Amino acid sequence: MIQKLDKHWIGFIIGLLIPMIILLVIYFEENIIDSFMTFLFDLFNHRLLSAFIRIGLIGNLAIFLLTFNTGFTKLPRGILMSTIIYGLFIVYQFIW
Repeated sequence: MIQKLDKHWIGFIIGLLIPMIILLVIYFEENIIDSFMTFLFDLFNHRLLSAFIRIGLIGNLAIFLLTFNTGFTKLPRGILMSTIIYGLFIVYQFIW
């Protein structure tokens, strides 16, 4: 059963979702009145979205290490690919 989950695309999707889930937790924890999309657009316009994504990437690091140390081979690679994509977005936000 574990071998069925060891796919690049599953790791990629997990890696994309973990920072967004952490961002949702921050959104609900702060009791923000605006909608979630308005919250994201405000973060993007004020150039703070990359800072929150960096916080979310800590979750990717934890999942990456957990899957890497438990014998998965392809799943951590997918997580790493999505982390690189987030990293490129962070660099884009920093330069722009």
